[in-house]
Order: sequence, then C-alpha cells, then structure tokens
Amino acid sequence: MDKGLYGMSDEADNANEESQKQLDATLKSVNTEVPENETGKCLWCEKPIDDKRRWCSPICRNEHEYYANKL
Repeated sequence: MDKGLYGMSDEADNANEESQKQLDATLKSVNTEVPENETGKCLWCEKPIDDKRRWCSPICRNEHEYYANKL
C-alpha cells in the first residue's frame, strides 16, 4: 500500500512529537536556580550593595557573563 503524502506527514509528526518529548524531559532536568548573593558586594567589581543582587549594574552583569562564557 502506498502511503502517499499523508503517510509521510504522519511519520514526520510522530518524529516531531518524540523530539519534543525528549526536549521537554531534558529541560526538566536542567537546574535554573540562581543562588542569592550573600556577600553584600557586586560579584564583578566588588562595590558594596545593600541587597542580595548579584551585580550592582547591568554593565557589571554583562561583563561578568561575557567573561564567564569565554571560559
């Protein structure tokens, strides 16, 4: 029996569904928690900050992430 165009799309749909299930399972296992900064200082420039933010400014955050991703 010839599957024609409909049979091929069913196979593609099934493959896409399986890929999505595997992606969902992988994403569930990724830890996305960001620890609070308990040091009282910016993690990049070490400027004192009054709360639990990790950086004192977007500039420090961007520089920290840029250099961290180079490693």
